Amino acid sequence: MKFLIVADVLSSELLGGGEINNKILCDELNSRGYISQEVKSTSVTPQFIQNNIDNYFIVSNFVLLSKESREELRKAKYVIYEHDHKYLPNRNPRSYRNYRAPSSAIINKDFYKNAIAILCQSKAHSMILKNNLFLDNVKNLGGNLWTDYHFDLLEKKINIEKVDRFSIMDSKIGHKNTKGSVKYCEQRNADYQLISSDTYEEFLNMLGSNSKFCFFPKVPETFSRVVLEARMMGVEVHTNNRVGAASEDWFYLKKGELITKMKEIRDKTINTLVELFTDEKTIKLYDYEYNSTPKVSLVTSLYKGDQYIERFLENMTEQSIFEHAELIIINANSPGNEDEIINEYCERYNNIKYKKLDYDPGIYGCWNIGIEMAKGEYISNANLDDVRSLQQLEILVKELDLNNDIDLVYSECFLTKNPNETYENNSSNGQVYPITDFSAENMIKCLPGCMPVWRKSMHDNIGLFDNQYASAGDWEMWLRAVKNGSSFKKIEGIYGLYYMNPEGLSTDPKKQKEKFKEEKLVFNKYKKLFGVENIKKYKVYFEQK
Repeated sequence: MKFLIVADVLSSELLGGGEINNKILCDELNSRGYISQEVKSTSVTPQFIQNNIDNYFIVSNFVLLSKESREELRKAKYVIYEHDHKYLPNRNPRSYRNYRAPSSAIINKDFYKNAIAILCQSKAHSMILKNNLFLDNVKNLGGNLWTDYHFDLLEKKINIEKVDRFSIMDSKIGHKNTKGSVKYCEQRNADYQLISSDTYEEFLNMLGSNSKFCFFPKVPETFSRVVLEARMMGVEVHTNNRVGAASEDWFYLKKGELITKMKEIRDKTINTLVELFTDEKTIKLYDYEYNSTPKVSLVTSLYKGDQYIERFLENMTEQSIFEHAELIIINANSPGNEDEIINEYCERYNNIKYKKLDYDPGIYGCWNIGIEMAKGEYISNANLDDVRSLQQLEILVKELDLNNDIDLVYSECFLTKNPNETYENNSSNGQVYPITDFSAENMIKCLPGCMPVWRKSMHDNIGLFDNQYASAGDWEMWLRAVKNGSSFKKIEGIYGLYYMNPEGLSTDPKKQKEKFKEEKLVFNKYKKLFGVENIKKYKVYFEQK
């Protein structure tokens, strides 16, 4: 067996960090008795892959790898040794808020998905990638590679007397931001030296001869070898929060300790690569299957749903992250004929769960059953007659991933009075169901609307929905959560379509009297949350009989 390290540019052509890392990887594998070879991606044709189908492919930079070759690689065993962000056309997540690109901007997702593993350089790198691709085969290696020879060079520079000035990389690559580093030094009247060299060893010598190193990258660096090299030589580093290595727990180790740690990481990286290809259990661990632990659980109460079920299932299964979700449908002893369509979808999707009851516990009773069945980290109620944009679930889930202090997120939805319309084509004329930004006082209205996403762990603290209510149970649940310290967040954008169903639990004119009784109970139970002004404003209304 042979390891084939595929890259757009080889180490013999360029001394970039990724190229150096790939060369060391190749040499380290060979030194351990494994045959390995660097291969230029333009040489990796479908025929080349077929001829090497029994070998192992380590795909590094692959922009020049043809579409046909990527398709052919699906038949082989390959990992992606990611050095940047090739799931974006410009390879720069800084273009997007919180480094999260919309689904429409993501490219190469299938190529990432079909890899045995996506190997990242640091915690920050892997987190950015996960928040954009939502894949389960992401693994953080937590470091780069150096040879023993380079470690010796670094160690020799630790205790030498250094010139009191900054080193600045003299790079023509715009995002390395040489100009920004120069400006930083000039504003402080600090001495600096622009360093560059045709040889790696000479560059290290120059870097280690100065007491400080200045580096302010414009894009998030997946790792940044040069920052680690400076720190390993005892050089003081001035940088920003875009250096991936700084996200690792070992980053603030000093000099020799840091070198020792990098040696450990090098050996661990080589072992990890070999195990990924040769250990069948490991391979299965990184292959995505529908029965893997879902990220989010969609819970649906079904009763008289014939009119909506097919459109609903289409909308759910077309969600951009449906493969990382599970849909749990609880049939509340419906007299309808929904089974045939649901069973058809269950055969096509292993992540749809269907439970048919011989009684009707009400909508909140159904939701509670679904929540108890749920395996996802997050929960969302999925109503049969409402519609989500295809990115709605992904957008809200990403928001929770990035905000640990938020328990629930929601957004505005278009409003329609016509059934079975789509998010893209509807009769709302831009009308939006009115919801406001989150505050305890604003909870006087039933925030967060009809399709929020929340942490399943919230129920550990406050329990499930109170099924004594027929229509106000969601309002009561959200108020109970806020009373117990939960915080919600409204995100900008309109990501759903709310159908004001004339036969709905909260909209049917025949049910308004019962609805009012329930809302009155909830108001009086939680009115301290609403503030003095809202209590005065609504007191007369809720005192009606």
